[in-house]
Amino acid sequence: MDCIDKINTVISRIISWLVLILILELVYDTIMRYLFNVAVEWSFDISYMLYGIVFMLAIPYVEHINKHVRIEVVYNRLSPRIQIVIDIIGYIFIYLPVSIALLYFGWNFFYESFTLRETSGASMWAPPIYPFKFIIPLTGFLLLLQTISELIKRIHMVRKKHI
Repeated sequence: MDCIDKINTVISRIISWLVLILILELVYDTIMRYLFNVAVEWSFDISYMLYGIVFMLAIPYVEHINKHVRIEVVYNRLSPRIQIVIDIIGYIFIYLPVSIALLYFGWNFFYESFTLRETSGASMWAPPIYPFKFIIPLTGFLLLLQTISELIKRIHMVRKKHI
């Protein structure tokens, strides 16, 4: 389980640098547009791709550090044992199906784009879009691994009665 946690931690540290690149790209685009009246044709594509990569690849790490969305007002009032049981139920009935769906349908989405050599129609630059679409099944795979890791940890906690 530590190996999976480390993989998602390393990926999150790498993608955190993409936020800086995204900010620099947006500042550059703004300066060019408003000070020099020059349109940067690749700016829109780069910005949504960088944001999408950061957003998607952060999901498994957010799960690892237990900062995903939940109803804290109710959850925090429950006993630690009940919290872990709810986590286990959530992993089995929500996270596993969602990560498998992201992996399966995301792969099909990417593969079709790859075979067509699809390009972006959002700008005149028209970069290839299939490398960006690969992030979807990659996120599904990493989330599946992290879900399995977290599920095993919770089951271990219940069995060892650490709660």
